[in-house]
Amino acid sequence: MLTITLPASLSNLEKILAQVSGWLESSGVPRPQTARIELALEEALVNVCRYAYRQNPGDVEVRCRITDGRECLIEIIDSGIPFDACAYPAPELTACITDRKVGGLGVYLMRNMADRMTYRRESEKNILSLAFQTAPDRNDGTAASPQRA
Repeated sequence: MLTITLPASLSNLEKILAQVSGWLESSGVPRPQTARIELALEEALVNVCRYAYRQNPGDVEVRCRITDGRECLIEIIDSGIPFDACAYPAPELTACITDRKVGGLGVYLMRNMADRMTYRRESEKNILSLAFQTAPDRNDGTAASPQRA
């Protein structure tokens, strides 16, 4: 298990991602899955750093573990304003790119990179959980792709 707690600042993003990347590698997570996990985690962390804390800075905690079933579970925890990423509306992807507003794709990417995404608010904290299958299920040894909703 890996637990990291640092100030929720974009300047700490690279440090957190490097620690998680090293932990994933040492845990034997295949590289294609590691890339998916890192992308989803980066999007979640950027959201916390930019939006969770208005004027008062706060921390972000990242917890990582591998289950017996070879599922990688990542929890992103902050005590900022409540935000349920699971309830965030899907972006309009059919409109012309020039007609769409800038941003809003981070949650979409998290949903599509993770096999499962859940949110809960507990003890005044946002807890976003991202789950990724890491066990090979195909003859070529790669892990299963996430199911799209």
